[in-house]
Amino acid sequence: MRRIAVYAVVFGALLYGVHRLGMVAVARLIGNEEMIVGLDCCIDYNRNTQDPWGNILVAVSGVFVTQVVAWVAIGLLAARRGNARLLATLAATAYVVSPVLQLIVYVVWHWAERDYVAVIDYLWVATALPEQALVALMLCLFAGYALVFWWAWWQARDRARTLSVSHQP
Repeated sequence: MRRIAVYAVVFGALLYGVHRLGMVAVARLIGNEEMIVGLDCCIDYNRNTQDPWGNILVAVSGVFVTQVVAWVAIGLLAARRGNARLLATLAATAYVVSPVLQLIVYVVWHWAERDYVAVIDYLWVATALPEQALVALMLCLFAGYALVFWWAWWQARDRARTLSVSHQP
C-alpha cells in the first residue's frame, strides 16, 4: 500500500506537468502566445480575444491530455500489458489530478481563473447561455465522465486480476 501511495505522488507530480505542458502546447498551436506565462496558461487567459473558443480549447486541453494518459493506462491494464498495480494507480491518479482537482478548485476557489472557471466563463461569452445552466452542464458532464471512467477502470482492473489469479498454481 505504501508503494502505491509513493507511485501516486510521483505520478501526480508528473501528470501536473503533463497537464500544464498540454495547455502550453495547445496555446502555441492555436497561436495564442499571450495566454502563456512560463509553463502556465491559467494565469493569463486572453480576455480581449475575438475567439473565446480558443480559450476554451486551451482550458480543457490540460485535462484532456492527462485523460489520454489515463485511458492509455486503462487500455494497457485491460490488455494485461505491464504491471497491473502501476497502471491502475497511473489511471486513477490521472483522473484525480485533472478532473477531480479542477472540480475541487472550482468549488472551493470558484473566483480563481482556473480551467473549469475559464471554460464556464468563455462558454458564457461564446454562447450567451446563463452561467447557472453552464455550471449544471459542466457538473452533468463531470458526473457522466466519472461513471464511465470508473466503470472502465474497474473492468480493466478486474480483467488484469483474473489473469494473475488464473496463472497461480
